Amino acid sequence: MYLVQRRGELRVPCQRTKGHNIGKKLEADSKRLERISNQGPTQINQQAFSEKDHEDISPALSREENSMLNPIFDGQLENVIYERASEPAFIGEASCAAFHNRILQCLDDSYPLATVAFSNYYRVPRYQQLSLDPRTDFPESTHARLLLNVARRFIGSYPLPLLEASFMREVDVVYRKEVMPSDLWLCKFYSLLCLGEIYTNRRGVGDNRVPGTDYYFKAVNVFREAFEEPSLLQVEVLILLAWSSNILGRVMTAFSYIGNAMKIATSMGLHRSASKLITLSPAERECRRRTWWVLYFLERVSASKLGQPITIRDKDIDVELPSMDGLTEEEKTDFLDPIPMVANVKLGRIIGNILTDIYGIPERTNGLYIHRVYTIFKKLRAWHDELEPTVRLREQNTPRPVLSLHLAYNECIIQTTRPIHLHLFKAQFRPNCNSTTPRAQRSNTLSPITLALADSCVHAAQASSRIAEGLFLDGSLATFGYWDAHHFFSAALILVISLALKPDAATSDALNVLLAVLQSMKKDGNVPSVDYCERLSHLQERVAILRNKCQLEGSLVTTNTSSDSPQAAESAGSQQDNPANRAQSFQTGTNLHNDQGIQSTPEKSIVSGSVDIFDNPIIGNFLDDNQAPWPDMFTGIWDLDESRLED
Repeated sequence: MYLVQRRGELRVPCQRTKGHNIGKKLEADSKRLERISNQGPTQINQQAFSEKDHEDISPALSREENSMLNPIFDGQLENVIYERASEPAFIGEASCAAFHNRILQCLDDSYPLATVAFSNYYRVPRYQQLSLDPRTDFPESTHARLLLNVARRFIGSYPLPLLEASFMREVDVVYRKEVMPSDLWLCKFYSLLCLGEIYTNRRGVGDNRVPGTDYYFKAVNVFREAFEEPSLLQVEVLILLAWSSNILGRVMTAFSYIGNAMKIATSMGLHRSASKLITLSPAERECRRRTWWVLYFLERVSASKLGQPITIRDKDIDVELPSMDGLTEEEKTDFLDPIPMVANVKLGRIIGNILTDIYGIPERTNGLYIHRVYTIFKKLRAWHDELEPTVRLREQNTPRPVLSLHLAYNECIIQTTRPIHLHLFKAQFRPNCNSTTPRAQRSNTLSPITLALADSCVHAAQASSRIAEGLFLDGSLATFGYWDAHHFFSAALILVISLALKPDAATSDALNVLLAVLQSMKKDGNVPSVDYCERLSHLQERVAILRNKCQLEGSLVTTNTSSDSPQAAESAGSQQDNPANRAQSFQTGTNLHNDQGIQSTPEKSIVSGSVDIFDNPIIGNFLDDNQAPWPDMFTGIWDLDESRLED
């Protein structure tokens, strides 16, 4: 049907189908749907995996291994759309919300499913409700400079667009009232002031609201869309608004800003090489490149957190990476060291690969999960090995942007391997399981590589916990930060189910640190942490109830880790062999309301946040050996047939 509009009228073509024809059609459709619903699930024949389809071929696998699917797609959520009173929200499988929901499927079907959005997000008031005119009422000049410097220090290397010297000169000119700033410039100015005030304060202001919200409201109200006149400044403004929106819990707004920025950027050709544009100076080219790559990285990590597909393919991008080539000494003062930005960009590419290869639609990825893990892990190992010394974790005084980079790296490992961890959890604690096979027998059939991949997920979460502890002790924690809270929540989810599978003192300590940090952020006014703490508290309670029930029934079996894993050997000690100690360790890790805080000492090295998953000989052999076949028992846990899982 087409809607035709003429001279202000909205006309709809007449419906030519008569009433009795509609009734017959509906009856036929109803019968057809009933026949389809009564049919059993059809078996999809997976296409054979060939070296032609992928440059990096994983070790030679058996026929069963070649046809295995991603465990995350085992048992899709049902009736999510029909249970919502408002418009349904899409929850992508890559998001922590989806992972949290899948854990709860095993524990508590009555608990409301998590979404990627937050109910306690900040609402933007109308322009008329603002007490100050954003065009004339600026903060005092010195105070504004201080806030801008704080914003530059915290976000300059994340990276976000900020030409340091040039922008500060523009601020001076505006304060001297020599020029009248444009709406876009004002929006950028207030967005940076908002971020500066956010990162200056350690606690909420007034009624515990996030600092900088007044500046954010000014920025949003002064922003004007100008899609027919795209500009680099418009892209920068949308990036800054997206960053601020995430902090205020407005994650869907932020994602929309990023999407608009992507469309504007591609319409300007920022994703293409500007070498043929001879009218551009080296500084202008570099500004375009950096703005693009900042947007690229932000789009990738935002899509990852929300479980959304990527906006643009890597093969459609040929713009050069950031550098200082061709810039004069004066021009270099406008740009930061490109090395951290390049590391972020390369990690962003891997994040995109994770979204498409690990969490893509199974039919379109051939469902070959283990091959995808192999490819992603090879890229992550290469990324880690090629890091410049300036962006590696140090013994002491690691720069804050470097810590953020490694939190994102740990998150990549977690996202890649947590489907395995979820599968192990479901096999161990599947409710209403009528299996005749003892859990002990099912646990002992797990292959070494399966356990090693599951261990790598736990070790990455523990590494994020150590970084969180270092940030807390050093006073470098972004109290209101969206990304920090999300990384900590993601790691905590893994540690909660890891403690249920294999109680361990090190895992319990790591979880306690994350819970204490998230609880502290919540009390200080962090918006995402309110939701995260509630979800974790309920999850821990349900896991503890289920675990105690299994202990009483005598059906609980601790999942063993790979004996060849050095990390597993380090974390497994005499305490693990004592059932009383195991139970105590698990209970310690599940107390979200414990106010003891972080009991570590400042002398603890922040380098402990570094995790070299690939030192594990099992994973190393998995990545290096392209010919040796893996044992057939490796395929056992990948079968998604519910009946076979229980037999």
